[in-house]
Amino acid sequence: MSKTTIPIRNIYHMLSYAYQTLSLGEYQDIGEEKFENVTDLYGAILINGLPVLIRGGLSHEYQRVTDTSPVLKGKIDLNASIKQNSMVKRQMVIQYDEFSPDILLNQIIKASLVALKSSSKVKRAYRRKFLGFLAYFSEVSLVELNAKLWKKVHYNKQNIRYQFLVDICRYLYEEMLIDENPKEHQSPKILDDQQLPTLFEKFVYAFYKRETSYNVSHPMIKWQVDDGVVDALPIMQTDMVLKQDNKTLIIDTKFYTENMVQRNISSGYRQHSDNLYQIYAYINNWPTKADEKVTGLLLYVKTSDKIQPDQDYQMRGHGVAVKTVDLHQKFTSIQEELKKIVQPYLE
Repeated sequence: MSKTTIPIRNIYHMLSYAYQTLSLGEYQDIGEEKFENVTDLYGAILINGLPVLIRGGLSHEYQRVTDTSPVLKGKIDLNASIKQNSMVKRQMVIQYDEFSPDILLNQIIKASLVALKSSSKVKRAYRRKFLGFLAYFSEVSLVELNAKLWKKVHYNKQNIRYQFLVDICRYLYEEMLIDENPKEHQSPKILDDQQLPTLFEKFVYAFYKRETSYNVSHPMIKWQVDDGVVDALPIMQTDMVLKQDNKTLIIDTKFYTENMVQRNISSGYRQHSDNLYQIYAYINNWPTKADEKVTGLLLYVKTSDKIQPDQDYQMRGHGVAVKTVDLHQKFTSIQEELKKIVQPYLE
């Protein structure tokens, strides 16, 4: 198994690009600290960010409550009252809306704090602080942490301030909690450095957006069908698209422990077929203009394997490139490499 270890300092820089929140005052000291491991970095971010979230007040939403009470309020559930025979006790089953902090975002943070306060992977000073934060989540239900929780999260203007810290909880969960529940989390995608692919994608997008003059976006590509029928076709959501003049580069980022596959010892290394099919579908369904040159790029994180993808293909009039970026080098070198990788296709 090859390695994709990233220096903690580079993870901090990636977070800084991916989340502009990290440039705010409450996080400034973090950039000067030296951390023994990435868990400490994530923990320090939570410790600095949660007080700000708490001072701003935990988000509340109206929750439907069902209760049995002698005091009538809200809506009476007559059928339930009859079934439970509650009227014998001079009570009724009622339903009403309560403005409560017991929402998914707060539940994820509370469950993360409960796990962190007792984890041997977290330094003792941090554990004490996580325990102290729990007092502010007393009205929030304790749920069991699992990867599905984050898939249910939806952000809006009212709760967007949660995004950075909830994402950090996700990174922490996948960094340190999977090993504590090995039977429950055996998905290869999770075990294959799954906490970092999203961060890598966010970082690369933000880097090109901030550090280059290219037009950077992440549009959805529509299938070019002949009869207009698109039912049940998968969504083609790009990671990012870079444009300059009449040149377009569609980039899909990948983060694996192995960037190329080998079926057996006697066979050579090959590209991941699913990834190649994906980028090929993107460029062939892109609404290309008459003078537009469209190229697809699979951008991998470099591993310790001797053989790394570094190819350029021509497929039906379009270029398809497969490249890697080394995240283990100095961050200034990473910046230079990211610019150098895309230049041949846009300038």
